[in-house]
Amino acid sequence: MTFQDLFSLLTQYKPLLLGIMLFAPWVALAICVVIPGQKEEPFVLSFNLGMALLSLILAVGYLLFATNNGGWARVMKEADILLMLAPCYYVGISFWVTKQRLPLSQVPIARMVQGIALIAAGYLGLAWMLKSTRIVIFSFIPFQYLVILLLGLTGIMYFGFLRVTGGDTQKHDSIDDEFNTLRRRKGRL
Repeated sequence: MTFQDLFSLLTQYKPLLLGIMLFAPWVALAICVVIPGQKEEPFVLSFNLGMALLSLILAVGYLLFATNNGGWARVMKEADILLMLAPCYYVGISFWVTKQRLPLSQVPIARMVQGIALIAAGYLGLAWMLKSTRIVIFSFIPFQYLVILLLGLTGIMYFGFLRVTGGDTQKHDSIDDEFNTLRRRKGRL
């Protein structure tokens, strides 16, 4: 299956997709109200938010595909405005529903999306810097500023990695607390 086949399949089932995107956040909210729980709600909200973000990625992917293969004229001729706007609605309402039920820090997909966004921003900044850097730039900008910029972008990517893996949530008050945590972990092994 090619991307073109996938997007043509999505347009064939337009009413079904629109119905799913319009009602899925409200179904997730209803499930959370009917079955509240510490394990169930984060899973349901995380799944709903993940599907919303996937639909948004598919819409952006279609726009990139269509503009690369035919320009904006092709997008204006072929794109269905409802299928392009529905993922925005789905993501917005899903975030709103999630915030109403739980803090975003308790929803695993929100932490993962924040981390991936930081990694992507750092990578895009690094790629732009490496693409646009020429020998001439070294005569205008001191080398230490370039190194600081490079380290800053790498630091942003590292913080994104910590956010994805959950390494930023562990906080210790003192070194003794950290040693006690390590001793307990060693005792379990």
